[in-house]
Amino acid sequence: MTIPHTDRRRRACLRAALACVLGAPVPSMAQQPPRLVSVAGSITEIVYALGKQSLLVGVDSTSTYPEAAQHLPRVGYMRQLSAEGVLSLRPTVLLATSEAGPPAVIRQLRDAGLRVLIVPVEHTWDDVRRKIEAVGLAVNAPSDANALWQRVVSARAEVERHIAAREGRAPRAVFVLGHGASPSVAGRGTAGDAIIRLIGAHNPLHDRYEGYRLLGAEGLTGLALDAVITTRETLQAMGGVEQWWQRPQWQGMAQRGRRPVLWYEDALALLGFGPRLPEVLQRGAQMLGTWRT
Repeated sequence: MTIPHTDRRRRACLRAALACVLGAPVPSMAQQPPRLVSVAGSITEIVYALGKQSLLVGVDSTSTYPEAAQHLPRVGYMRQLSAEGVLSLRPTVLLATSEAGPPAVIRQLRDAGLRVLIVPVEHTWDDVRRKIEAVGLAVNAPSDANALWQRVVSARAEVERHIAAREGRAPRAVFVLGHGASPSVAGRGTAGDAIIRLIGAHNPLHDRYEGYRLLGAEGLTGLALDAVITTRETLQAMGGVEQWWQRPQWQGMAQRGRRPVLWYEDALALLGFGPRLPEVLQRGAQMLGTWRT
């Protein structure tokens, strides 16, 4: 959806789009301060960035930034919500992405009279824009939201300029995610795959399959990797860097004396597609050598 440039028309278009999602008109929130539950760490981060955290009465478990958000009442993991847990906080608005669920719980919350604002997730820059605009509408701060988005746009342009100036072939990288014994590796249609492309690298698994698949014992031999991207939480769950390379999935590389660059970032910053995305891409591009001054 293309949003017109004027603030008034942008807000009208966004309100109409949200009405299509909600099945009902979305009035201005100016009349009464909303009681917000945020179900997505990136949305919570935007609420704080706009200085509207006093409106939050609850967040989901992915809301780890800023640190103050970790002290708010929790409604559980975004994909495993319970209507009772959310409604116990007496919210008036639920801000979430399309990853929130289960669908039956979302329907229950709407049926209970809660205004539910769902932002589509596509793992693109438009995700960031839609989240910022939706939060701005919900907290009655569209001008502040537009200012935040313009800062992101400016930072994005700078990052893309440096990455576009790279020379030579794109480095080959995979994204690994796992907070348990069996990590998974990202194919197309995932946030991990999108991050690889945005930093100017190539995911050799993009054309092989969609979604995440378990990283088998055979590892990733034969892919001639230059880099492995993972989250700080995944690395910690596997016991740190040295334990990582000792796992059987990587033995083929270890035997050849090859250890690709290991880049890790906190999961929310790396995969959340929030306002910190330009900073994350800059760090990754600099580490992988796709950043040119």
